Amino acid sequence: MSRFLANKFILYSAILGFFGFLDSLYLTILHYRNAIPPCTIHGCETVLTSVYSMIGPFPLALFGALFYLTVIIVSFLIVVEGRKQFLKFFHFAVLVGFLVSVVLFLIQALIIKSFCQYCLLSEVIATGLLMLSLLKLKQDKKANLQ
Repeated sequence: MSRFLANKFILYSAILGFFGFLDSLYLTILHYRNAIPPCTIHGCETVLTSVYSMIGPFPLALFGALFYLTVIIVSFLIVVEGRKQFLKFFHFAVLVGFLVSVVLFLIQALIIKSFCQYCLLSEVIATGLLMLSLLKLKQDKKANLQ
């Protein structure tokens, strides 16, 4: 099997991670400019200025940008180096990112009672990354059985 086919789910993850990085970086930049992004759904300002939008002095979006940057870097390390340690870390990081996204979605839905389209996009991307991670696990399990 070619190197690309063996790692197609990882490469797709890097692409998704790139879009997540852009989304989170955009929110981080706007935070430091004290600006609220244009929003097509009502609630972005409520979510982005809530107490849940910060961890200490840092915007949550900054942690999102770092998470997605990590996904991109680890994805490329998997493709280039092919080490199992990178793949294990990838699966772990994606799972943690997904679980954080679930918690943040629930905070928006149950506590803040407002939604931010940029936050929802990040949560969808984290879900997509989890699905790609699971597909990669399934692919590797099938390859090991052959």
